Amino acid sequence: MSKHLVAGKNKALRFIHRFNRTLSCEMQVPVKPPGPGERFSPVCLWSGGRPKRKHIAAYRQWVLFTTQTLADSWGQTIAYGLGTAPNRTELWYFEPGKPLKLVKRLNAGIPCL
Repeated sequence: MSKHLVAGKNKALRFIHRFNRTLSCEMQVPVKPPGPGERFSPVCLWSGGRPKRKHIAAYRQWVLFTTQTLADSWGQTIAYGLGTAPNRTELWYFEPGKPLKLVKRLNAGIPCL
C-alpha cells in the first residue's frame, strides 16, 4: 500500500494512494485540525477511472491508516463514519497514540466511493 503525505499550496494535506498503475485516490484535509464542534470532512478525488468492489478493502485500510495518522499528528480524537457498501457503514474512533476502535456497524449506507 502506498502512502504519501504532501502539504499543498492551499494549506491542505494531501494523502495519495495508488490502487494500480492507473487508478488512484487523493484525500485532502486542512492542515489545521477541526476546531471544537467542527466536522472532520475529508475530500476524496479519484483519478484514472471509477473504483470497483475489489478496491474497497484497500480503500478501507488506507482511509483507516490515514485517519489514525491525522489523529496522531493533530493530537486530537476523531470520530469517522466509513461507508463500506451501499447499505453498510462503520463508525470508527481514533485517539492519538492509541489503536483505532470500531465502535459500531450500521445497516445504513453513506457514500463510500
